[in-house]
Amino acid sequence: MKEKTQKIGFVSLGCPKNLVDSEVMMGQLQKHGYELTTDRQAADVMVVNTCGFIQSAKEESINTILEMAELKDTANLKRLVVAGCLVERYRQDLLTQLPEVDAVLGTSEIEKIIAAVDPAAVSAADAAFVASNAWMTRGLPTYLYDEAAPRVLATPKHFAYVKIAEGCDHTCAFCAIPQMRGNYRSRRAGSIVAEAEQLAAQGVKELVLISQDSTQYGLDLGLKDGLADLLTALARVEGIAWVRIMYTYPNSLSDATLRVMAAE
Repeated sequence: MKEKTQKIGFVSLGCPKNLVDSEVMMGQLQKHGYELTTDRQAADVMVVNTCGFIQSAKEESINTILEMAELKDTANLKRLVVAGCLVERYRQDLLTQLPEVDAVLGTSEIEKIIAAVDPAAVSAADAAFVASNAWMTRGLPTYLYDEAAPRVLATPKHFAYVKIAEGCDHTCAFCAIPQMRGNYRSRRAGSIVAEAEQLAAQGVKELVLISQDSTQYGLDLGLKDGLADLLTALARVEGIAWVRIMYTYPNSLSDATLRVMAAE
C-alpha cells in the first residue's frame, strides 16, 4: 500500500474522446484515494494522455512528454506515465527511446492506471503487466467504458462529453484511428442514459455526444435507428436542457434522426 497520498497531475492532449479517457483515469485515481493536482510543480506523478493522429499532434505529444520529464530535475516529480493513442502506435519506441518514461498505457488499458502510477499499491500481476507491457503482442483495442466508471469532469460544470461509441470500421488510407482505437463498438443505450442521469444529478445541463462516427451509432448492435432512439431517450432525462452531437457524417445520417432533432 502507498505510504502517503500521492499527488497526480494530468495533461490531456488531442480530441474530446481522449479527454473522456483522461476523466475516467482521474476518476479511478480519485476513487482509490489519490489526490489530483493542477500544480505540476507539486505532482509526484504526471500522466500525459497523448494524441497520435497527425504529425503535428505527435510532435506536440513528444514535446509535452519531454517537458514533463524535466520536472524530475526541477520539481517533485518521481514518475512519468504516458497514455493514449501515441502508445498504440509507438509503444516500444516510447520506452526504448524515451527512458524518462516510467510506464505506458494504451487506449484499451486505462483501467490499469493505478498500477501505472503506483506499482507498489497493486497486485504483483498488475505491476508486472505495466512493467512488461511494452513487449506484449496484442490485437486491436477493445476497451469501452460504461456508466459504472467514475469520472472527474475536466469541462466547465454546465456540460460534459459522453462517448457513445469507440473505434472506427472505416479503412481510410490516410487514417490510423482503427489501429489506435479498434473497431467500431457502440455502448448500450441504457448505459448512456444512466450516465446522462448521473451527470444531470451533478448539475450538468448540456450533453455533447461524441464518437469517431456518431451517425453509425448502434449499427454494430443491429439497431436500425439507434441514434434516433438514443436521442429520444436522452431528451427525456430530467435536468438535461441540451443534447449536441459531434462527429456526424451525412452518408449515414438517417431521416429518423433528423425528425428527432427537429421535434426535440
